[in-house]
Amino acid sequence: MDYVRKLIDVYECGPHFYANLDSTILERWLSEDWPELIEGLKEEEAALEAFRKNLGDYCSRLSVAGAIADAFLNETLDYEQGWYWDFDVERFFPGLHRRVQLGRVKKLEQLPPIIAVLVDKFARERYAPLHDNNKYHRHSRLRSDGWDWCDLAEAKNADNRTAFLLREEHFPEQIGWKTHERYALVLNVSPETSASTLIHKSSSPYIGARTNSSGKVIPCCRLPDGAPAIPVLENLSTLRLFRRFIPVIYLLDNEPLLIEYEWSMMANGNWYLKEAREIEDDYASDSQVNSNGKEDVLITQILQMPLGAGPKSEPRYDGPWNDAWSDSIPF
Repeated sequence: MDYVRKLIDVYECGPHFYANLDSTILERWLSEDWPELIEGLKEEEAALEAFRKNLGDYCSRLSVAGAIADAFLNETLDYEQGWYWDFDVERFFPGLHRRVQLGRVKKLEQLPPIIAVLVDKFARERYAPLHDNNKYHRHSRLRSDGWDWCDLAEAKNADNRTAFLLREEHFPEQIGWKTHERYALVLNVSPETSASTLIHKSSSPYIGARTNSSGKVIPCCRLPDGAPAIPVLENLSTLRLFRRFIPVIYLLDNEPLLIEYEWSMMANGNWYLKEAREIEDDYASDSQVNSNGKEDVLITQILQMPLGAGPKSEPRYDGPWNDAWSDSIPF
């Protein structure tokens, strides 16, 4: 459970995350990051089932704590989700939600510690000052060296409708310091697309309608202008690999550019799927196609990143050795 809490601290992104905590997703993250822990639980009879029960109870309690923290801050609570308050609030904090609603709990120290911590987290996010850099996605310019695991030449020869999935074990060291994600997408963009266009934050990725080469309207995860959109339902298994951000590495002419786009399936996965299916239903008829015939730039395939030979090992020095003490060294 200590490792589960570490995962939550790294990948949480506000009230929506806590409202939709999913124990199965956390267990999957745990098995990906520390597989030896899950394997150890499997070795003891009933240990894994006991862990899953504790994890489910912990997620339920933390979701209720987040909801009460949100109520304490006078937020809207429902987030356009009709099932939001289906949690068993009274099981964990009897009567507290009602007292908060009636204004009888006004001080942080009157709250249980787990709720007070979340109030502090949510408040700091809400009152964070706005600077010019808030207008841009998190980004880093990358060096062109250190890509020994990757065949960059082959990736650069692909068109901008092909994306490559890069796994953490093949990250250049410089990327490992810049993201907590275990995967990244590698993309080409049209030559006229500038880095400033890609990093500008018009909005976080959201689900929108886009037109494919057949004129059919499909739901897509929209990235900034100049970058191809990602069809959602066709690439759902890939999109579920990302935990809080989609790191995209653009292979620009001068140097690669890493941008992290906010994307949390834990926090917003139900909303993403709801929007995608509504778009699909709205345009289900073959007759409802894009009337102007304009085709959007969409990713048509996501392939594994082409790999190179790997880093070259440093030559090992085998002597001669001079390990005699020098008489000139004072002791």
